[in-house]
Amino acid sequence: MMNYIWLAATAWFMGFFPLFEIYLAVPASMGLGLDIVSSVFWSWLGNFMVIPFISYSYDWLTKFKKINKYFIKLANSKSSKKLNNGGFLIILIATPIFGSWATGVAGKIIGIDRKRLFLSSGISIAIYGMIISILTQLGIDTFS
Repeated sequence: MMNYIWLAATAWFMGFFPLFEIYLAVPASMGLGLDIVSSVFWSWLGNFMVIPFISYSYDWLTKFKKINKYFIKLANSKSSKKLNNGGFLIILIATPIFGSWATGVAGKIIGIDRKRLFLSSGISIAIYGMIISILTQLGIDTFS
């Protein structure tokens, strides 16, 4: 039981951490021994929690110089400008491509309503997580 909790926490943290996100969290947690469903769920949860975290604590986070500098960089990126021009479908497609942190910051700065941002990002991360897990499992099965 403690092993599962450790693996789930690791998958969640990797999903939440900006350099890992869903791209590496799912294959890494599967490689560590977490089953495919748990791997996708905990990685998805960690990656998705970034969006509400940024949405609800943006003002507090920008008080820190280093974080504010990072957020300004994300807001001025090409991805942020593309999100501004699109709607639900753009967020759905862009979240796994640009990352949850960039999508969350861009969504907050642009003023996308939370319901649309949370729903489209959550669906997008889930779909992308499932695709990554299936491809990872196919690769594990092929080379084992």
